[in-house]
Amino acid sequence: MKRALALTIGGMAIVAAGLTGCSSDKSASEEVTSATSKAKDAVTDATDAVKGNPEPGHAKLSIDDKDHELSGTAVCTVAGGNMNIAVGEGSSAVAVVLAEDASTVTSVGLGNIDGVSLAVGPANTGGEAAATKDGQTYEVTGTATGVDVANPTQMVSKQFDLKVTCP
Repeated sequence: MKRALALTIGGMAIVAAGLTGCSSDKSASEEVTSATSKAKDAVTDATDAVKGNPEPGHAKLSIDDKDHELSGTAVCTVAGGNMNIAVGEGSSAVAVVLAEDASTVTSVGLGNIDGVSLAVGPANTGGEAAATKDGQTYEVTGTATGVDVANPTQMVSKQFDLKVTCP
């Protein structure tokens, strides 16, 4: 089913590009290059959608298997061999520092979730994270810890799954 969806979307992109090409002044080789590029983009987008990956420049976050809305676009920057990812701003912002190849996670800040600022990092005890990379999509999973503002003496640990597709 997933493969059929990807093939259908890819086929539609090729047909659309071909029909558009019939009415332009481009050379045949330019038309083929353009149609091929559009078809590859359509297949990649369909494949990412089937995998559950967010669109480029967007992110998905779940905490203890509950989806959390993230506002703002994802910004991904490589510096010093690390991928730095930021989504949103203020107390609900998400920030991740990991190896560009996703082999190690240095830190994760998940913002304020239900009154708890959750994070994973060198100063956090009890938290852990691992990452994978699929094309431009990073998936970071693990356990983040924080302090409940309603009960500051109580540490909280929550499972998380963050998927970000860099633009």
